Amino acid sequence: MQRQADDLEAQRPGSEASTEQPSPWEACADDTFVARLGSVRQRISDGLIEISLQTDETHANLSGIVHGGVIMTLIDRVIGVNCRRASGGIPMVTASLTVNFLRPVAVGDRLTASCVLRKRGRTAYFADGLACVTDTLVATATGTWLRAAKRP
Repeated sequence: MQRQADDLEAQRPGSEASTEQPSPWEACADDTFVARLGSVRQRISDGLIEISLQTDETHANLSGIVHGGVIMTLIDRVIGVNCRRASGGIPMVTASLTVNFLRPVAVGDRLTASCVLRKRGRTAYFADGLACVTDTLVATATGTWLRAAKRP
């Protein structure tokens, strides 16, 4: 598990292995569920979108740390938007997402999520996600995204 996390960390946009300077952070400009989390920002790093959230007390669980659902939401969002971009704008839906929580996130921490696109098929995309606080990896994920079925 730690080896997989180390491999993913080495591929994370903005990591030491990264080759390009990230763009500046800007506000997410959509009116979706993620926007309701609060101060969600995004930037492009190594050709992939990263997103970030400044956590606050509204993100806390009963134990007083950031709720795992917040972390999962950011990872789902970052992988989903990158799969959509890679597909040329075709809407994508999450088919599966497995998240491994490595460390708790304190209320007040800035949480940043990034992804690595692993494989693209005819209708499915496979990707891994990372969530970090500063340079500390707090969660990893792997999942499958499918092209959304067209509605009549």
